[in-house]
Amino acid sequence: MGAAKMNVIDLTGVIREGMWNYEWPFPSFRMRPLDKVPWVKGDVYCEVFEGMHSQTGTYLETPAHFFGNDRSYSVAEIPVSKLVDMPCKVLMLNESEFASAGPRKPIDAGMLERCPGSKLLAEGDAILVGTGWGKHWMDACYLEQSPYFTYDAMEWLIARKPFLLGSDFPRWDNLPKSEGFFADFYEADILMLAPCVNLEQVKRPDVRLTALPLHIPGTSAVPCRAVIMEEEEGYYGN
Repeated sequence: MGAAKMNVIDLTGVIREGMWNYEWPFPSFRMRPLDKVPWVKGDVYCEVFEGMHSQTGTYLETPAHFFGNDRSYSVAEIPVSKLVDMPCKVLMLNESEFASAGPRKPIDAGMLERCPGSKLLAEGDAILVGTGWGKHWMDACYLEQSPYFTYDAMEWLIARKPFLLGSDFPRWDNLPKSEGFFADFYEADILMLAPCVNLEQVKRPDVRLTALPLHIPGTSAVPCRAVIMEEEEGYYGN
């Protein structure tokens, strides 16, 4: 029998002008051509990225975002081998419940527990929670009307002891009336990967995840490229 055939699903949201962004004082992304290079004969084609910050687009984050770089570790200190081919479980919620913009919808522990992937979870897995909200990446509603976790949902996730937790929505807490779970989350030393796109394309809950951040020392969060490797259903080699 041959090796299993794998589908590759890109979880990385596009970085371009007009994309979602956290509110001020976070700068907005802009790309422009490099000014003329006086010490080179002829044209030079290069782009300048303005307004790019550590939480631009899909990013990987450590507890240093909460505790500070002097009391935790930076993204660059994570051995890259730990970020490649991670065992991962996808908890895909009912996409129809989150399809339209409107008042923010809570995700509670019962919803997570009813996902098929919840029965497969093992300590040290990466966990990705999907709602289909990534489709709104370029929409004005993406941040302000994002789904959010309830306190019991986050405590349920923390109790699974994952290595990494990610989602396809950008704002995990309900800021006007905070669920108050972030201290528990960061104290559990769990990496964050957010926000992702295309989780609704995943067909099975048990996959492999790779998330490779840019190599930028001294920061608690870094934009990254994240992909899922999913064994193709019904393929048995030849």
